[in-house]
Order: sequence, then C-alpha cells, then structure tokens
Amino acid sequence: MERKFIRDFLENETISSFFVVFSKDLRKTKADKEYLDLTLMDKSGSINAKIWDNVDNFAPKFEKGDAVAVKASVTSFNNELQLKIDSIRRAILEQDQAYGFDFNDLIPSTDKDIQQMWTEVMEGIETLENPYLKQLTKNIYLENEEALRVHPASMILHHAFRGGLLEHTHSMLKMAEGICRNYSDLDRDLIISGVLLHDIGKLQELEPNLVTNYTDSGNFIGHVVLGRDMLREAIARIEQFPEILKLKMEHIILAHQGKLEWQSPREPLFPEALLVYYIDEIDTRINQMRREIESDSTEGNWTNKNNYFHRALYKGSLSEYPGDSNDPGK
Repeated sequence: MERKFIRDFLENETISSFFVVFSKDLRKTKADKEYLDLTLMDKSGSINAKIWDNVDNFAPKFEKGDAVAVKASVTSFNNELQLKIDSIRRAILEQDQAYGFDFNDLIPSTDKDIQQMWTEVMEGIETLENPYLKQLTKNIYLENEEALRVHPASMILHHAFRGGLLEHTHSMLKMAEGICRNYSDLDRDLIISGVLLHDIGKLQELEPNLVTNYTDSGNFIGHVVLGRDMLREAIARIEQFPEILKLKMEHIILAHQGKLEWQSPREPLFPEALLVYYIDEIDTRINQMRREIESDSTEGNWTNKNNYFHRALYKGSLSEYPGDSNDPGK
C-alpha cells in the first residue's frame, strides 16, 4: 500500500503509514469503556486518532514521543478528519526502512532556507551601531548557533516545527527593519536587538526531540524569565556594559508578551519595547492563521470554527490568486 502523508488523507480510505505520537491519553466513553485518544504527526501536519478496541493490548506497545507504524481508517467527526486505528506498534528503522520509514518524514520543518535565514540574521547583527548591543547579540547567537538553526518556536501555538524559532525571528527582523525606517527617531539598535533576543529563553524552555516537550525549567520558570537570565549572563561577560541599556534589554524580554494576563511579567514601558511586542504579535498571529487555513479540511471557502481564533476563516479560491486566467494583470 502506498504511503500517504496526513495532508493527503481522504475520508473513508484506509491508510498504512508512519507517525510520531504527539499525545496519548487514556479516556472513557459515557458507557465507561476505555479508549486511547491520540494526536499523531508527520511532517505535513497532525491528526486526531482513536483506538476503540483492544486497548489493553495496544497501550503498552508505544508511548508519547515514539515513532509508530499505523494501519487505520480515515473517518470524520465534527467536520475534522480523524483516524480509527486498527493496529499500531513502535516503528523499527531496520525493519521498516524498506517500507518507506524515515525519521525526517515525521518532523515538521521550516520550508525556508535555514542557511539563508541564518546569514541574513547575522548580517542584521552587523548593522548594529551600538558596540555593546552588537557584541551582546553576536555572542549569544554564535554561542547557540546549532540550537538556533533547528529549534521550534513553540510546542504547538506558532512556528511549532524544526527551524521555527529561526523562521520567526528572521521574519520579525525583516519587519523591524522596515518599521525602523518609518520610526527613525527611535533607537533602531534596541529594537533590532530586542527582536533577535526576545525568545532566546525558548532554547532552555523547550526540548526538541521527535516531539517537543517542556523542560523542567520551562515548566517551572518559562522562556520569558529564562531569556532574561540568559541575557544577564551574557551581559556580565561584557566589560562596562551600560546599566540603563542592560535594564532596557531586560525589560524588552520581560515585556515582549505584552499583557499581564498573557503571562507577561511586565507591560511595555517605552516605544522600542512596545514595537518588539507588536512585531512579535503580528508574526505569531499570521503564522497561526495561515496554519489554521492550510490545515482545514472543510469544503468551501471558509474554515470551520474549531481553531485558535474560534471563528470561520476565509480560505479564498484559486480564481483570486495571481496567475489565474482571470488575473487582470495578464
């Protein structure tokens, strides 16, 4: 049977494929019957899956974070595709490679060029005129280069894929460069440095394996304070770093989530900090909306309301896009 990826699944078909187990929960029906509720992922997306029968037999055969081989039927519930699993087991590279098993097919990754993004970020650092901020930002990036190239930006909310943190930061950098040209009276170096370092704590908050998990420090403290601590440690190694500049950079990191009710320790108290928050917010929400639209399987031009925004989102139609025969530019 030809292997298919999640984005290509169709209702009522039978699939045989490989996934990574993103979540695994033992639940009970209203009739008090146990079943397994799973979220399975491959590089194309994620899908809910259920094991209704033989739960005692299947449950010990795999855990959250495992690569698994699955045979299942594609069904639909509340206009969302899901899998009814007939069999599941841990995937074994030596055994399953002949059937198309490849770990790289299980990990969602950025479709951007990682080397190009990295080069442009480093070029952005070189444009900084403040020697303290340039040294600070460059030191942190070079010391964490390997992780920064591949780290996700979150577990599930936005840019939740390999290279997602770099993609998110690179996108914010490009926005910041344009915004700084418009608000030329503001401290460009503070904004650019804030953009590049605002999420640095995610290197310690998240542990990227086949499935991204929170570290102990991520759960106890969170990336905002972890990032502030990483910043402090890096600044301590730079002689005569100005105290007010240190406080401003700490504040940008502590305030970049914008609102106290969004678990931000501080709210932005000066324009550069406010801009970093809004640039972050724009890129995060655009990524989330694009993901919800692309992953929706509802027929027609509108998504269902079972998404982050809790509203139907316009998917559009092919006739609206450049290159169509109705394109007035042709």
